[in-house]
Amino acid sequence: MSANPQSPLAGVRVIDLTHAYAGPFATFHLAAMGAEVIKIEPPGGDEFRQWRELTFAQANAGKHSVVLDLKQPEGLAVLDKLIATADVLVENSRPGAAARLGITWEHVRDINPRLIFCSVSGYGQTGELRDRPAMEWSVQAMSGISSLYVEESAPPTTLGLSILDPFAGYMAFAAILAALLQRDKTGKGQRVDIGMFDAAWVLAASSVTDILAGDTPVSMIPRPNSARFMCRDKRLFISFIWPKWFAALCDVLEAPDLLNDPRFADAAAIRANGDALIAAVEARLARRDAVEWAALLAARGVPASPIDSIGEAARWSQVRDRHLLESVASADGKRRIDIVGSGIVFEENGPRVSSGVPPLGAHSRAALLRAGIAEGDIARLIDQGIVGAGDAD
Repeated sequence: MSANPQSPLAGVRVIDLTHAYAGPFATFHLAAMGAEVIKIEPPGGDEFRQWRELTFAQANAGKHSVVLDLKQPEGLAVLDKLIATADVLVENSRPGAAARLGITWEHVRDINPRLIFCSVSGYGQTGELRDRPAMEWSVQAMSGISSLYVEESAPPTTLGLSILDPFAGYMAFAAILAALLQRDKTGKGQRVDIGMFDAAWVLAASSVTDILAGDTPVSMIPRPNSARFMCRDKRLFISFIWPKWFAALCDVLEAPDLLNDPRFADAAAIRANGDALIAAVEARLARRDAVEWAALLAARGVPASPIDSIGEAARWSQVRDRHLLESVASADGKRRIDIVGSGIVFEENGPRVSSGVPPLGAHSRAALLRAGIAEGDIARLIDQGIVGAGDAD
């Protein structure tokens, strides 16, 4: 199924040299916006195809797969022809790796002066940490972001959430969109450099600003009036940091005594008597399940949410109503996989995943033909193993 010709990025061609997750996450969102994304894979394919099949599906559905051996001069020559027809090139190799193959900003700019060339890496293309090996949690550690939410006393295997790969990928996605708009004004391409370390500080900007000014981030200050309270069945997050929320909570709990208790009269009193407040609230919450209290409190304008697992959250009709999940065909076509869509809603012609997980090399021949390579030359490249072609070709 082809992309809607009225999609935001219909007609934009992307050469995707990415692997693993951060880079593919960026190009996945370009594809969801209607771009034609040509994923260049080495012989044997992206390592995530076998190692992390579901992660591969999430980050690569909707793309076209072309197998190309970039270690061979003829493979690089084919890549040059593809670049000449493209609007965007994205790579997420360790800094210097693409350059060793001859894939540099200067080289691609000579081929295609209008090209947007985006690199995603651990620490960016410059700076003292540029060449340091990087992965999600090593960059979290180096950037300081894991110190904001992983306790020093936590077990050594507690690493935290995988947040920098997708966030860095999303920063790349946003930067590419901005560069395409800029090109409309200047007629020139752009070099885009995204580092996961940079992404960590952008993601935690308010906390970084507080800490560097000598303050404690709000998120790191225990607040008994914004906490996870135990109900009859499970915990419920409730925030009643404003007097009107506290009044509504006390009314819903039928606990006017709490509202009038001098121990909870203001923010300072609440901080001094936090344990007593939590115990008093939980004693009332024990009468009902979390989801019941959440509905009652939400109706009164109080932020209250049951602490759900992902599986439990997936049962909310909100997931369906917002089209957060899209069902796509696996690479072998034998099953359907639910993946998270773009998360963006347009009134018309909005983003969507236009096709399933691409079989390895399924689009090699078609992509090379569009790049102006003759059928006979394609057949020869396939025979020589420089190009790999799947069954769809």
